[in-house]
Amino acid sequence: MDKNTGVFLLSISLFLVIGRIVQADENSYNFYYMQIGQATQNKDLFKRSLETNASKCYHKYDRNFGCFDLNYPWTSEHRPVSTFPEEIDKIEPQYLLHTRGNNPVQMHLSDVGKKLPPNLKPKNPIYLITHGYIESGSISWIHNIARVLLSQEDCNVIIIDWQKGSGPPFTQAVANIRLVGAITAHLLASIANQTGTQKLDHVHAIGHSLGAHMCGYIGYTLQEKFNLTMGRISGLDPAEPHFAKAGPPVRLDRTAAKYVDVIHTDASQFIRGGLGIVESIGHVDYYPNGGTDQPGCTSGLAQYIRDANGSFFNGMKKYLGCNHIRSHEFYLESITSNPQCKFLTVSCPSFQDFTLGRCFGCGKSKENCIPFGFHGRKHYEKHFATRSKQTSRIQYLITGENKPFCKHHYRIVVQVSNSNVSKIHGGEVGQLYFTMHSTSNGRGRKSTPVGFVSGFHEPGSLYMGVVATDSVPHLRAVEIEWRFNSSLFNPLTWRLWTQPQIYLKKITVESLENEESVTVCPKWQKALVNGVPQLMIPSYCKMS
Repeated sequence: MDKNTGVFLLSISLFLVIGRIVQADENSYNFYYMQIGQATQNKDLFKRSLETNASKCYHKYDRNFGCFDLNYPWTSEHRPVSTFPEEIDKIEPQYLLHTRGNNPVQMHLSDVGKKLPPNLKPKNPIYLITHGYIESGSISWIHNIARVLLSQEDCNVIIIDWQKGSGPPFTQAVANIRLVGAITAHLLASIANQTGTQKLDHVHAIGHSLGAHMCGYIGYTLQEKFNLTMGRISGLDPAEPHFAKAGPPVRLDRTAAKYVDVIHTDASQFIRGGLGIVESIGHVDYYPNGGTDQPGCTSGLAQYIRDANGSFFNGMKKYLGCNHIRSHEFYLESITSNPQCKFLTVSCPSFQDFTLGRCFGCGKSKENCIPFGFHGRKHYEKHFATRSKQTSRIQYLITGENKPFCKHHYRIVVQVSNSNVSKIHGGEVGQLYFTMHSTSNGRGRKSTPVGFVSGFHEPGSLYMGVVATDSVPHLRAVEIEWRFNSSLFNPLTWRLWTQPQIYLKKITVESLENEESVTVCPKWQKALVNGVPQLMIPSYCKMS
């Protein structure tokens, strides 16, 4: 059984364990996927489901929070199972206000339209943060982001806790975010009305998974009901099930706010084990490491269980959700400005083109390199505000396996020697590892070794690619290690008497963030022997 199949089966198992749902429940998450084909094949039944005129309205505290229907596009060929939100008293959304120097204050819906929440500083930036499926507002990542935001600026942070509506079945949680989004929009409109600003440019909503689409509903309701437009939405790996191939207002879209940025970290189809949406839906869409398999998320289930102190439940949850939760882990790190790491991303047609070095560089005006995550908006508006906003800027970057995730990018061009001794020896199969140095003697600052080209290295060939490792300003030398990796009986590389080795002519390394480059060579064209690092410097190129 391959990993994708295993992840899919484990995903189903996880939802069964957590949600205590059965296949017979026709509102369940599993039922949705098993019945898509049946629902769409029965044309008469499907047509009637689209033509229903049923709607449901929600009132509380003398306010009408909206009426909802299940007509198209809420029910569609790609979304055949749809339901109404639960009652407000059942979901019972909570709003917890955090401000500098004050204890958190609970905001009450009964006060909407009557008085401003205590401690709220209405003219200061307002951040909304919301969780996803089977989570709550007390989860640590939300409070970590709130804490960092408050340390960066004097602002208001409102945590939206819809825990009582976030549980299984999944289809019900999907429906519930429509209502929570509408209620939150009323709350923001009330703040705008009571302060007399009638603008929400200073409001920034941050949501993970289902919470990302909820932020979209906040934005749509503000525009439709109150003629207000929120300043910004950050979608952290917006959920894919029920939202793939949908459009606004069903899913988050760049039209929901003046600026929408999206981080994709688990962007593959659910059937293949992914939980995040694939489509680019924001003004800027970031795809770290290609947007699917994140470094550091490749451990086996047993390792995650050990890391969770033996808890099978928590270990499985981390195993299945590692790629998905990377989005808010990356975003948290992007908030804190680190002069040692610029967290740059590069615009490119595909991640493959990016890793092959075909899009390396920021351009003369630096427009191709948008800072990742929180600090990307200023750069976007400087370079692209006057251009068409109907298409997304697709940005790529490579991260580390662990915190800190931010790394610097280096484009490496390796030229294998075509000398007689290299040709006589022939090609080799293995991998090159590079360590960047700030001094030519190797005694200064250096990076963590990083792997480069793996495969068959043929004399006279040129190899190019992008790697990510620690920042090394004032690049002066490169330490290179070659690791032989071939079967004894590989006909391409099998040797009877000679040891495996590789001959390099020269290597050029370019730093994206530091805008430096260096070309180095082996001393006297000395061969790289398996497992023996060799320091190469520019002056050796004169000995060629």
